[in-house]
Amino acid sequence: MTGAPKPLIFFGTCNLDFCLSVDRLPTRGQSVMGDLIRYPGGKGANQAVAAARLGLAPRLFTKLGDDEAGAILKRALLDAGVQTDAIETVRGANSGTALIIVDGDGGNIIGIESGANQSMSERDIERVASLIGAGALVVAEMGLPNAALERLFALKPDYGFELIFNPAPVRKGLTKAAWRQVDYATPNETEAFDLTGIEVVDLVSAERAAEGLLDLGVRAVIVTLGAQGAFYADDQRRFHVPAFPVKALDTTAAGDAFTGGLAAALARSAPIERAIRYAMAVAALCVTRAGAQSAMPSVETVDAFLASRSLVEPL
Repeated sequence: MTGAPKPLIFFGTCNLDFCLSVDRLPTRGQSVMGDLIRYPGGKGANQAVAAARLGLAPRLFTKLGDDEAGAILKRALLDAGVQTDAIETVRGANSGTALIIVDGDGGNIIGIESGANQSMSERDIERVASLIGAGALVVAEMGLPNAALERLFALKPDYGFELIFNPAPVRKGLTKAAWRQVDYATPNETEAFDLTGIEVVDLVSAERAAEGLLDLGVRAVIVTLGAQGAFYADDQRRFHVPAFPVKALDTTAAGDAFTGGLAAALARSAPIERAIRYAMAVAALCVTRAGAQSAMPSVETVDAFLASRSLVEPL
């Protein structure tokens, strides 16, 4: 793509991930042995890092505690190339924490303690709204309190930004007025089910779930389907994009890699089909590595991956 990319700003959570690698996930009441590593994570931070590794200069708005974890998380963002001037450190608060268990096939279970993330308010959104540049692309995820999301989405008509919304982890209560501001929603199968009540098991059910979200007023829906790829729907078109076959090591940040990759492509004005294909390449490479932010591939790696398959030209 030619020309300067659109300003890109992410609104979301930032956590320190404690990741335990095990042979198989435990059942209820079972103890398992494994290897523990800590990584910088959090959905908003992961997505911003993904875009930064792809050559963008994204800004992240999040909240950190004034603890050791907060210092580690902010340094990781700076090292990745994320602009951190919108980040607030909350005195006396703990940073967000995630406990993740990953098995030998890349499957995982995750528990999250929100920490400073949960203090995000409508006033905080208004405080940083001036940082949203003209023609910006805004990316938000559902880990933030609903009141903050409602305020951010309500700003869209006045500021004229384009909005990508990753509705994860799913929270109930977001109003239909807020949903009507969403340009692109990016749920996975489980999130699509939680939002619509439609179990997504194939392309037919993915289309039905996407239609349920379109009925809320969303302009376009991209249901990510893991090894089955992704399904796109808007008022005019429906299409399926197959996945890139890879051996998954850790799927923890697959959705964040996809959303960050999609944002990077759309910020460079890529057509939606190409943007989805690009995002799927980012996610495919991510799941072959351990961790969250540490697993996000560089733009050079993604370009080489696509070139080796002779499918998509570099952005």
